[in-house]
Amino acid sequence: MDDDDQNSSPVSKMLSSLEEAAFDSDLSADADSPRDTWWLRWLKFSSIIAVAAIVLGLGFLFEDYIEQYHADAFYQRDMAQRRVERDTISSMKFRFWLGVGVGGGLGMVYVARCIVRRVDP
Repeated sequence: MDDDDQNSSPVSKMLSSLEEAAFDSDLSADADSPRDTWWLRWLKFSSIIAVAAIVLGLGFLFEDYIEQYHADAFYQRDMAQRRVERDTISSMKFRFWLGVGVGGGLGMVYVARCIVRRVDP
């Protein structure tokens, strides 16, 4: 058992402690605290959905532009540059709305989890 402790890395120790903390969350402490008012909860929920949608929408929109400047290999940079040159307004709109859909969906999943578990974000 001592050999396992000597060979384990600090990263694995940290990840295991985070995992234990996630599974051992004490819901009784949250049950004693009062919940937010209904309008504040829904404002938080809608802002979570909106922020996730906008961030991922902009990320999808400017993906090629960011990759053009931050790619490590010449081939990746060249491919991104070609995609940027052929980029049109309609393809940019499509990528933005695709990102908004993905971000809104992920935000909605988080909000649904919060509603089902009856916790505030």
